[in-house]
Amino acid sequence: MKKYLILIILILSCSDNIPDNLISKKKMENIIFDVMILNASSGFDLKIDNKLLSDELIFKKYNIDSLQFFESELYYLKNPKLHNEIYSQVKIRILKSMDSLKSIDSLKYIN
Repeated sequence: MKKYLILIILILSCSDNIPDNLISKKKMENIIFDVMILNASSGFDLKIDNKLLSDELIFKKYNIDSLQFFESELYYLKNPKLHNEIYSQVKIRILKSMDSLKSIDSLKYIN
């Protein structure tokens, strides 16, 4: 996936225009959150329908393709304020998820 991202960035870096198929900030936040969770769980043997989970499953979930994702990511990269807003929200969500998991784990020791 990283190879594709670099290639797309190089190809599209000459353009500052808003892509026709720009993914909304909120949807982009959701996608990036899911991708980060998936990447964090890559050490586990997670399978659905005998296929390893991948970014393609996330793209399917959000009804997008990799090109649309990369074009949107490139657009947000060129707009640091928007990019920071998206990733700040993702960070908040990850921290909340971690807190939830810690509280669930602490309940094991109470019982």
